[in-house]
Amino acid sequence: MPPKLDQTAKKATRLSLSQPSQKKPFNKELSRRQVKIAKPVDDINGIPSNESIKPDDQLKLTEEELDEAISNVLQVTEPPELTARVSYSYRDGSFVPYKNILPFITLIDLKSTLINKTTECFTSDNDKETDLEEVLQEEIDHDKGDIDIDTDENVDGRVQEEVEEGESEGEGDFPNEEGDQGEGGEEMDEEKTSKPKTTSDSDEEAPVVVQEDSTTNNINSSAKKRNAPKKLMNQFNFFERCALTEEIILRDKEVQTTPPTKNDFCTYATQWIIYDAYNEDFLKQQEEKEKEKRDKIAVHASKKSASKKKKNDVTEDQTEKNMLITAKFLERIINLNTMDAIAQDFRYYEDPSDQFRGRDGTILPLWTMTYDRADNLYVTDISWSPDYFDMFAVTLGTSQGHLPLTDSPDVGYVCLWSLKNPSYPEYINQTHCGAMCLDFHRNHGFLLAVGFHDGNLAVYNVSLPTKEAQYMTDAVNTKHMACVRQVVWVKDLPDGELNFYSISEDGTVCNWLLMQSEMSKTIIVTLVLDIEPQITLGGISETLIGRGTTIAFHPENSGIYLVGTNEGYIFKCNTQWSSFFMQKFKAHEMSIYRIDYNKYDPNIYLSCSGDCTVKIWEDKSDIPLLIFDLLWSVSDALWSPFSSTVFGVITEDCDVVFYDLDADKYKNICCQPILPESQYQLTKLAFNWRMPVIIVGSSKSTVIALKMSPNLRLIMKPPKKGKHYTTQMLELEKLHKALDSTREPDTLVVPADDDTTDS
Repeated sequence: MPPKLDQTAKKATRLSLSQPSQKKPFNKELSRRQVKIAKPVDDINGIPSNESIKPDDQLKLTEEELDEAISNVLQVTEPPELTARVSYSYRDGSFVPYKNILPFITLIDLKSTLINKTTECFTSDNDKETDLEEVLQEEIDHDKGDIDIDTDENVDGRVQEEVEEGESEGEGDFPNEEGDQGEGGEEMDEEKTSKPKTTSDSDEEAPVVVQEDSTTNNINSSAKKRNAPKKLMNQFNFFERCALTEEIILRDKEVQTTPPTKNDFCTYATQWIIYDAYNEDFLKQQEEKEKEKRDKIAVHASKKSASKKKKNDVTEDQTEKNMLITAKFLERIINLNTMDAIAQDFRYYEDPSDQFRGRDGTILPLWTMTYDRADNLYVTDISWSPDYFDMFAVTLGTSQGHLPLTDSPDVGYVCLWSLKNPSYPEYINQTHCGAMCLDFHRNHGFLLAVGFHDGNLAVYNVSLPTKEAQYMTDAVNTKHMACVRQVVWVKDLPDGELNFYSISEDGTVCNWLLMQSEMSKTIIVTLVLDIEPQITLGGISETLIGRGTTIAFHPENSGIYLVGTNEGYIFKCNTQWSSFFMQKFKAHEMSIYRIDYNKYDPNIYLSCSGDCTVKIWEDKSDIPLLIFDLLWSVSDALWSPFSSTVFGVITEDCDVVFYDLDADKYKNICCQPILPESQYQLTKLAFNWRMPVIIVGSSKSTVIALKMSPNLRLIMKPPKKGKHYTTQMLELEKLHKALDSTREPDTLVVPADDDTTDS
């Protein structure tokens, strides 16, 4: 028995040195190979056994499989991060970036208390590490010896060995509750040393046990001193976290765009066409490069001189401008003083002799205005300003049919005259060729559309100091192919874009839309004549195109307009139809110079021609209501804005003629020459929209202002008693009454015979 006691004491001493002074947790889980199931207590000795009992269905694994470390990795897949998220701020009143950058919300955060057995806090010293390794190795060797004894020895010997092993191993590996709840390692050591005394029978073993106890106490005291100040630390630094990611809301958004416009385009693509196109493009590129080089050289050369003259130019321009304004005021004051009598007649004079002439009237000459630098040009068109009743614009060029053989028609002028200063124009703009027609915009009186002799068109802003055109047709494909005879502004488009129409001798009516930096051209209609050509070229007869001369839009329906041609035809067209005419008929034998709607009844219009006639027409009829023969070529004719039955006519023999259908349908009420027939020729006529004044243009760039007598502008006044009628209604009734006798009845009623009725 003494050898067994010595072995037991040594094991107890080693276990006390290897165990730490802290308490062990009772729920410590052992490894799979150290788990043992206690047998029932032996009835003979009363000592429990720690022999492990293996179940029959236990899975048998090898040492490599048992030592294999099985890892379980948990991975977190983050949702896609939201970018460009915003939230509405009620304080700022706008959307601000979302501040929560992380894609999850933290719900709970706990710090772990798990401690690994092999941390440095337990094995900080080298001695402890060696002691633990020796104890573990000894336990492994002892377990192997138990397995051998179980297979060879008898049952009695095996029970005795299990009792001894249980005393040694159980006390070291499985401490009881009393030892854990006592005062540290001292009580546990005393119990371990006292247990072998109960099993021994001789007194020789006692001194050995006392010597072993003294050595163990010294070792334990030294171990306590080394391990007392050590603080347990967490090796893994593990935190338990629970997170809930935000829910990503998906939304479907559908957008339907308007279908793009489609245009059918057909052309021939032959080898020589492609070759010519490439050559043209190459030449354009070469010209642009040369132009850039010239511009760079010019800028570099003038950069130094421009910087020196910049300050002087600004002061000179401002001074010159102020001097011009002052000179203009002085000129107006001098003209008003020298022509005070004419200015008084213009404003206040009424011819008192009209009351002795019956219905006849006269015209009073006021001012004669001439631009001396263009005395060889004709006044080709006149237009009153819609903003100022005393200002009008004229174009100077070479009239059709009077083209000189020696002088070049490459000079033209656009002039603005004011009745306050009849000696010199208020605005002068020289054009690259003869100006043939013009028109003021009704809502924007500073915009002036001008047509030229070479087919180009331009829009000028007369309120700017510059004389350059705001819009200009410069390419061959955008301008007319012949002389532009008339331009007319029409109502703006629904989106506010400005547009006007033009008629040219090339037989086309075009609409011009003012874009941001250019004019867009749209061909509305081509004037095709139903006349068989007398000569066919190569056996192929081609359609004849009418040469347009004048255009007039319906006062109430801007989509309907009338066009007169050089062949004497009148076309009634619609802006929405490009290949269909509402009406077409032969109106005159020679060129038509003017078509004008009545100011009170839009169904009545007149036309004048070079065949010396003026005809009055009714809408939807190709038979004239009245025909007036003046024996001279008629240059222009217009309805008066003051009376529904009065219209004025000018002839080439310098006569101004007025007709009043209410007074006499066949005889004029005024015929008065205003210029010498041998020196001048009248070209254009324009009525003022406010004052009883007309402007007559002639050759030698001369413009004459005339005042109408009261008989030429009689207005129907409503009666003071009875039913109330407006002036518009009375004038309309007067016109219809004058034309009723000239209209053909719808059905002819044959009078009954007296003999037939009697029988």
